[in-house]
Amino acid sequence: MKLKLILLIIVILALANQSYALGIAPSHIDVIFEPSLEKTIQLKVINNAYKDFDAVVYAEGALAEYIIIDEPMIKLTKDQDSKIISYKIKLPQSLEKQGLHEASIVVREIPKDTKGGTTVTANLAVVSKLKVMVPYKGKYAEIKLFVTNFKQNQESNFAVEVINLGTEDILEAKAVIDIYGPLNNKLATTTSNKFQINSKNKEILIAKWTPEIGPGNYHAVATLIYDELNTKDEKSFTIGTLQLEIVSISVTDFRLGGIAKFDILVENNWNTEIPNVYTETTVEDNEGKIYTQFKTASVNMPAFGKQELNAYWDTAKVIPGAYKFNIVLNYLDQKTEKIFDIMVEYDRITATLAGQVIGLEGEEKPTLVKSVYILIFLVLILIIFNVVIYFKKVRK
Repeated sequence: MKLKLILLIIVILALANQSYALGIAPSHIDVIFEPSLEKTIQLKVINNAYKDFDAVVYAEGALAEYIIIDEPMIKLTKDQDSKIISYKIKLPQSLEKQGLHEASIVVREIPKDTKGGTTVTANLAVVSKLKVMVPYKGKYAEIKLFVTNFKQNQESNFAVEVINLGTEDILEAKAVIDIYGPLNNKLATTTSNKFQINSKNKEILIAKWTPEIGPGNYHAVATLIYDELNTKDEKSFTIGTLQLEIVSISVTDFRLGGIAKFDILVENNWNTEIPNVYTETTVEDNEGKIYTQFKTASVNMPAFGKQELNAYWDTAKVIPGAYKFNIVLNYLDQKTEKIFDIMVEYDRITATLAGQVIGLEGEEKPTLVKSVYILIFLVLILIIFNVVIYFKKVRK
């Protein structure tokens, strides 16, 4: 029993290691049924591992009896990166069932004989699907909705691929796309252009839309309305890019030698809650010496909300001066980083980012700035005094 389990594990590992050693393209072929249709289809077998191997080619599935493989056995050498193979389909006069019929074209590696000992060989195989669609009687359409990553207030498109799989032409078809929010509330609707679609043909319908709603996750439902019939497809999409923002940091009730509590304000501009958000903070001086590293508790950020994360720094052995406060915000396998210049004084800590002071509320202006203001005020008084003296002399 143990031996069988070990052999099974070895086979699974071997298959995992060699899963990309062999490839085939294209992965599927789509054909619209026609009575007595004969067609030759080419495939490319890809030797990703650049090794010598033999393979058998065969068909299986509901349509296998209508497929003829031109070369049932193939050989590739380590010098060949690929090989072209082909097969023929010879369809009957009719297929009883309407709709999709499938077959698989399989290329399977033949294990090499090994003399002596016990050998476990991973038998690699790749498959290309043949899909034959038998048209439905009357009018019948299938659609596929394509969405893009929209940007706020920028026009973009929904695309709806329409395939007429009926025996009759569609005189008029249009797509109506409804946009829903996370709570399944309808937020907007847009409509495509109109088209006539002949039997066995396809068209792309375009619906333009300019998002005037916030960034986040949304859902689109496309309804194709054609000659009093309809069908649907739906897809999820996003507007904008998910990115939490570090808005500011502040420190209150600080005394040098005590514990500094940093309030890190984070904003979520996304329309859904972001779970397990936390920051990693580092304080270092201008020479790169690290004074402390701290990881905050995790919080769940509400949709379109703000939250404070708290980091702490024991300043018992810290002297007044300039330091770097580095914040790495972690969420959903993403990171946002900001570095603040902080000034540590005896009774406060102030932080600066990109020329903007973010620190204690109601803090006094720096002493240098106050001195400049006083100097300007004195100069203005002196100028006014001199002007008054001048006019008095002129009058005399």
